[in-house]
Amino acid sequence: MADAEVEGNRYKVVWSCLLLLEMVMDDVACAAHFQTLATNVVGKVAELFRFFNTRSTQLVLGAGAIHSAARLKSINAKHLSIVTQCIALVLAILPHIRAALMAQLPAKQHALLSDLDKIKLDYSDHSEKILAKLVSIIGGIVEHSLAAKIPQTNFDKLASTASSSVENDILEPTPFIDSVLTNTKKMHQVLNVMLPPDLLQDVFSQIFAYLDQKIPSLYKNFAAMKIDPNAPNTPRFSMPTTEYGKQRMVSEVDHMTRTLNCLDGVQPWHFTATKVLERELDIKDEEPKENYRSCPENGASSVNNDEKKETDEEETQQGSSFESQAQNTSPLYEEEAQQIVSTEPHADEHSSPTSSVDKETNMEIVRLDVKDDTQINDLNGKDKEDNKTIETVSLVQSEEEDKSHTT
Repeated sequence: MADAEVEGNRYKVVWSCLLLLEMVMDDVACAAHFQTLATNVVGKVAELFRFFNTRSTQLVLGAGAIHSAARLKSINAKHLSIVTQCIALVLAILPHIRAALMAQLPAKQHALLSDLDKIKLDYSDHSEKILAKLVSIIGGIVEHSLAAKIPQTNFDKLASTASSSVENDILEPTPFIDSVLTNTKKMHQVLNVMLPPDLLQDVFSQIFAYLDQKIPSLYKNFAAMKIDPNAPNTPRFSMPTTEYGKQRMVSEVDHMTRTLNCLDGVQPWHFTATKVLERELDIKDEEPKENYRSCPENGASSVNNDEKKETDEEETQQGSSFESQAQNTSPLYEEEAQQIVSTEPHADEHSSPTSSVDKETNMEIVRLDVKDDTQINDLNGKDKEDNKTIETVSLVQSEEEDKSHTT
């Protein structure tokens, strides 16, 4: 994977995308040197762009890379984000390719460039499908893997025993809410490195909208499920009936929404899940009881369980793959720490020193520099005077020699 830059924007792309652009630039150079071939070059360039778009769709969205020579075990969020970056690079350079080909075509043949306009629409549609697939990955994890933990939750029981587990007014979330936060943060950890800020905000706005609608509906659906006569001992979820149980349920969902809005680089979402649950539970209080701290100042998540359990990793592996047999989780790439290089300001009359010691030190250095400069200037002046003395002595000697020769 390599970095490419177009008009100040950086893209993380693969070798095949760079090869595509190299071939296209060769064709454009051919059209510039041989204008009679410009008409054929337009068709060849359009054919290259279409082939790259079709093949990348088959390999990634169609999961063809699992059965191809690449032998990938799964298609995960990293692969989707890389394709998105390649598409963004092509869309950024496509107007320049079109302008270069238009300069080589006569005015009557400019209509041939309409193929490139259609290709731009195809690439944009491909990018939208990939972003929708990223949202569906979280949806698959929540619905098929994490929802099974809801029947094991009893908010009334948790609220009655909460006093023994509360530390500094913080309650640990239930396994379902904790797993939703864990998998969403894993997705954010991958996409925050790979996607530009605008696409990152777009993806997570869609993810937040999905979770905002899905979490309350899952609770209501599991509460409405009937007891299976074949498995009467199976745990069954029911909506809380006590006031403390209701407050505990609403507070956990409120904690989830606050934590998601604290993720770095996302656009805060106006969640309505807590209001929906308040109406469902007939809670008259406008605001739920605060059982969790608010976002830290640095914007990091306030979840305490940063280390992931093996069960959560397996669930992410199952949900991130398009094939049911693929069990590999999406690789997580932690963002590298940026090295901050601090430069000291130049000392001048208007600069404000950090401390009195620094000010005195800077002033001493300035004085030393000034003294050295004056000493050098004095030495230079003395050298000039010595040179003038030597010159006058040599002139006197030469005049005396001339007089002696004349006599």
